Amino acid sequence: ARRLDRPDDHLDAWRASVALALEAIAAGRLDKVVLAREALVEAAWPFPRAALLERLRARAGAEAFVYASDGFLGASPELLVSRRGRVATSRPMAGTVPRGATAAAEARGLARLTGSAKESVEHRLVVDAVAEGLAKVADRVEVARAEVVRLATVAHLATEVTAALTEPLPSALELAGLLHPTPAVGGSPRDAAMAAIAALEPFDRGRYAGPVGWVDAAGDGEWAVALRGAELSGRRARLLAGAGIVPGSDPDAEWAETEHKLAAMLEVLLGP
Repeated sequence: ARRLDRPDDHLDAWRASVALALEAIAAGRLDKVVLAREALVEAAWPFPRAALLERLRARAGAEAFVYASDGFLGASPELLVSRRGRVATSRPMAGTVPRGATAAAEARGLARLTGSAKESVEHRLVVDAVAEGLAKVADRVEVARAEVVRLATVAHLATEVTAALTEPLPSALELAGLLHPTPAVGGSPRDAAMAAIAALEPFDRGRYAGPVGWVDAAGDGEWAVALRGAELSGRRARLLAGAGIVPGSDPDAEWAETEHKLAAMLEVLLGP
């Protein structure tokens, strides 16, 4: 298999889109918007779905959500929401640095992640939106301290949010509908961010970043955000990755962030 696009293809168009997003933020129309970009891979024969899933399971950590729906598959790190009886849990992620090639580089990156005002603002917008969403159907919402989650190619800030639900209990599917799309994949305010995405992204996201999961007859269930995946179509695979644009975002740094996110699935597709 080979990647059809070069890592710097469409960089100028990306820079222009980020500049327009930053203008909207500076004008007060947006607080944050997540812009996505795509990568394309082609193989000599149709991609073996079952083999790719096995490779994803082998590479994914214990906390990852391996998913498959027809030709759409991946391993997401982000829990949108789960429900167990009266308790709902979400673990939003936002704020990203690449994993370091050495221990020193890793330490510098993690220090930048935890010490950056920009990354903190990006993360807090998501956590606040999730907590406010759950508060609409809960007696009590508790927000834990942010922690660092290390993945194969990047590290994220993550915060667990738990809620004691009120009667009548919303199902896990209803909770997913209440929260999606969070500012981790859309932006804030939601409607303005979605309008900006429609105007600035030159493609349809399809199922990328949507909820993927299950709900049972009692209403319990678990839904992840469909990230770090690919849409398979015969010999072709389409991958998407996004970056949160907030005040202080640098277009080239955000482009590099998407490249690191794409790398997780590219390694699965292009590997032996």
